[in-house]
Amino acid sequence: MATLCRIKKEIQVTMSNASAPLIAVAGLLGAAGVALAATAAHVDGSEALRAAAELAMVHAVAGLAIIAISLHARRQWLWRTIVGIMLIGAILFVGTVGLGVLAEFRPLPMLAPVGGSLTILAWVGLSIAGLIEWMNS
Repeated sequence: MATLCRIKKEIQVTMSNASAPLIAVAGLLGAAGVALAATAAHVDGSEALRAAAELAMVHAVAGLAIIAISLHARRQWLWRTIVGIMLIGAILFVGTVGLGVLAEFRPLPMLAPVGGSLTILAWVGLSIAGLIEWMNS
């Protein structure tokens, strides 16, 4: 009986279809971060580009870690929502800064602070989700 319970739990803790697109986006964001970091190494005075690269890589890894946590959480939808907000925010920030520095193309310059605000919101949401899980454990 104990073996059946363990097998059932292992089956329940699998990647859901909702997590797969988030993982793909996190992978692309991480790749963009590495590409921006490599580009920044060859562009003089590109502190903004370096910051965008770091933000992309950090949030890509954070997104993957949160997805991993969500596989063991009671409210997987909440954790995946946080990842979605975090990745959207990072993409808006990185895309706006990257286009501004590399192509001098700034059609909507306010997207960078919106993206930054979304990533901050996601980090606060992560704290709240952690407290919710803790209180319900």
